[in-house]
Amino acid sequence: KSLRAVQTSLPKLLAARFMSMAPAQGGLEQLNLVVLPLRNQVIFPLLRGSFEVSRKAYDEAQGLIQQGAAAGIGAIALRPSQAEANLYEIGTHCRIVSAEGAGAQDGSDEEEGRLLRVTVEGLSRFKVLSYSQAGALRIARVQLLEDEAETQEAEQDTTVRALVQSVQEKMTELVTKSSQDSKIFRSRRQWRWPPSAAMLTSVVGATLAQLSLEERQRILETLGLRERLELVLDFLQREAEALRMSSEISEGIQKSREQELRQMVLQRQMQEIQRELQRLRQKASRDSDKEEGEEEEEDEVAHLSEKLAKASLPEDAQKVAKRELKRLKGLQAHHPEYTSTHSYLELLASLPWKTSSEDSHDLRAARQLLDEDHRGLEKVKLRLLEFLAVQKMRGDMKGPILCLHGPPGIGKTSLGRSIARALGRKFHRIALGGVRDEAELRGHRRTYIGSIPGVIIQAFQTLGVNNPVILLDEVDKMAQNSMFNPQATLLEILDPEQNGSFKDHYLNTPFDLSNAIFICTANDTSTIDRPLLDRMEVIDLSGYTVDEKVSITTTHLLPKQRRLHALEAEVGAESQSESAPKEPLLELSSEAIVALVTRWTAESGVRSLERRLAQICRWAALRLQGLDAQSDGGGKDLQRQEALASSGPNDGKIKVGPEHLPHILGVELFEPNLAERLEVGVAMGLSVSSVGGQLLFIESSKTVGSGKLTITGQLGKVMSESVETALSLLRARFAREESPAVQVFDFHTSRKEAMSGKSDDRDPFKGEDVHVHFPAGGIPKDGPSAGVAVLLALASLALNRPMRSDTAVTGEVTLRGHVLPVGGIRDKVLAAIRAGVKHVLLPLANKKNVLEDIPAGSLDGIEIHYLKNVDEALDWAFGKPGNELDVMTLSSQGAATPASARSIRSGGLQARSKL
Repeated sequence: KSLRAVQTSLPKLLAARFMSMAPAQGGLEQLNLVVLPLRNQVIFPLLRGSFEVSRKAYDEAQGLIQQGAAAGIGAIALRPSQAEANLYEIGTHCRIVSAEGAGAQDGSDEEEGRLLRVTVEGLSRFKVLSYSQAGALRIARVQLLEDEAETQEAEQDTTVRALVQSVQEKMTELVTKSSQDSKIFRSRRQWRWPPSAAMLTSVVGATLAQLSLEERQRILETLGLRERLELVLDFLQREAEALRMSSEISEGIQKSREQELRQMVLQRQMQEIQRELQRLRQKASRDSDKEEGEEEEEDEVAHLSEKLAKASLPEDAQKVAKRELKRLKGLQAHHPEYTSTHSYLELLASLPWKTSSEDSHDLRAARQLLDEDHRGLEKVKLRLLEFLAVQKMRGDMKGPILCLHGPPGIGKTSLGRSIARALGRKFHRIALGGVRDEAELRGHRRTYIGSIPGVIIQAFQTLGVNNPVILLDEVDKMAQNSMFNPQATLLEILDPEQNGSFKDHYLNTPFDLSNAIFICTANDTSTIDRPLLDRMEVIDLSGYTVDEKVSITTTHLLPKQRRLHALEAEVGAESQSESAPKEPLLELSSEAIVALVTRWTAESGVRSLERRLAQICRWAALRLQGLDAQSDGGGKDLQRQEALASSGPNDGKIKVGPEHLPHILGVELFEPNLAERLEVGVAMGLSVSSVGGQLLFIESSKTVGSGKLTITGQLGKVMSESVETALSLLRARFAREESPAVQVFDFHTSRKEAMSGKSDDRDPFKGEDVHVHFPAGGIPKDGPSAGVAVLLALASLALNRPMRSDTAVTGEVTLRGHVLPVGGIRDKVLAAIRAGVKHVLLPLANKKNVLEDIPAGSLDGIEIHYLKNVDEALDWAFGKPGNELDVMTLSSQGAATPASARSIRSGGLQARSKL
């Protein structure tokens, strides 16, 4: 029965077999093959390879082959990182050699899922023409790509033989140079050269471990034998070069390791020898605890010695370090000097003797950063940019020593931080306010118990670089008396010719401070010793104008206070709370900011302004929570609630205008009509103190007496002499018939005989005592700039008529009546603007200060008049009603015409017709 069944089915099987092996056009054979996709593997012709397949797939493939549906197995590699169906077009026709693990006896599902290790032998390359599905497997219609006769003929070519020899030589080189641990080739057995060039290319493609899947597939897809040999040779040369470079790197690392290991072994041997010698010196035996402690101590000494060796100490410091280290090795841990010596050596090892940070030489970026952080302050910005430019060109420029002088709250300390950021250097602030002992700066001598280095050396130790930016804050507030003068210590620190070898008492060896930039801040330079002030480059920082304060409020202060009071999200915060607002919940109109600056603050800086903004933010937070300030329920509270109703919150936001500020901040602190306080014998002057510019009222009175002059108000000698000069000048002016003062006096006095009974006696204070007082007597005052103001106060007293109430004046006077220039013009003018003064009288020589230091936009609403002599001031303050006063005008070329008063408004000169 079996024989008859075979005889019946054999013709059908043979017919299907012959159909699957139909010849193709061009003489190349076409076959139907069962496709086995391979992941990360390529089977080459003439070589064997193995892979794993499931038992079920293996059985189905064998069934298809036995049924004649396919002539054999086709191994095709999967493209990397692609789906299962995305196969290469070129594969290898294979025959199955063996299948290990195929010993299952039953047909259970567990056995069907078992993996079999199938070994196949590559026969030839093929190209896939089409696919068809046969159950879980695919059958590919392929076309064989290799002709055995053509291949044998190609191997006889001379070029092919030369390429074969080159490939063999390169493979021999790789095998010879590769170590046992190398993974150049997958197989390390003894090489036997393949009998044909085609097999040689297959061997290289299959065994060279560094080839990627794409490169192996390229070898398989290259049909020409000559091109395939060239490709294989290129791969071999690449691996040979990589092996050479790896070998060189390994040799370098090995040499370095050997040297380090040798040094480490020698150091350990030296340590062991030192320990043994130390044990021999000790007569008494120690217990185990003491021995362990001594070993730890010696380890610390060795570690400290290594740190000193790496610290790049200068020659003087090296001598000191060697001496102290030798001394430390001879001390026991319980010795009183052991700890102090060890701390001293630690300081030597940790100081940045030659460690510097790299400066940023981008001038545009530095300028932009300074402008972002600070509004105005052009002088110090320009000085810093000049230093950067020279440093960029020279490379070893010593750091400048600057002194930022100005009233509090204008940003001197924050400016130091911005300078450090612009330079790309580290920043350290040292507060000198109240320092009375020079040892805090220079350090204590090591002979004292608990001695430490000074704050200067500590700053360098903390920062770890020798070119930081160090801010010496409040240098003018250092305490000094007959016993202590810490400012004298700063003479060496801040002297560019001496600080290159600064010697701290504790360090006791020169340390170079010249690479650092020292920035001092001071509110009053009069309290600084003259020799110290001479060593610093003083940069005067005047107060801010109203426009500058508005800009600072908008860009810095208001956003800062909103963030502090949870009215705005933090900038750059990675983790925000869920309740953090996405948009600001408080807004101030520009009019409200201007009103806040001009009516609730009167300072040169912005500290009071920031406190007022914080008060507004607290009120806004309370209002957003549905509450308001405590009220008494009266009519004033109802009026306040009605006024604040328009502020919101609307859409969850509060908008504050100028009409809301009185109900939030209370009564205006600044008196807008301050000038109305002027009475007879009172003049309004301008002064500059450590807190900026301010008004200075000068009061005078007269009583019957002998012509005595009394001056009060805690004045200095210079200001007292200015009062005496003004009185003498006024008497001299009244004694002259042609004097404008006499003309003014004649107009406003009905009878000249009221003065002394004689028509020719023009002494305005004949037989009267004069008292001149400067209010705020608790504050010391000095300087010559009140001369013109004193003269006008005395003239007002003599005329029994108040001077103009909208005018403030400053300037020094001489006995000849000339008005001399004074300092602090910017601060004085800004103080007048804040006080609502409409006219300011300045010396003519100070015109350049106004044009250079004060922005033209800040002079809106105020007129500046320039004086050359006191007669012009008397004409302006006490001129006849309706009297026409000539005013100096400037032509387009800048030529001046004579005038009795000079006025400028908003940066440009204008004519004024009447008083």
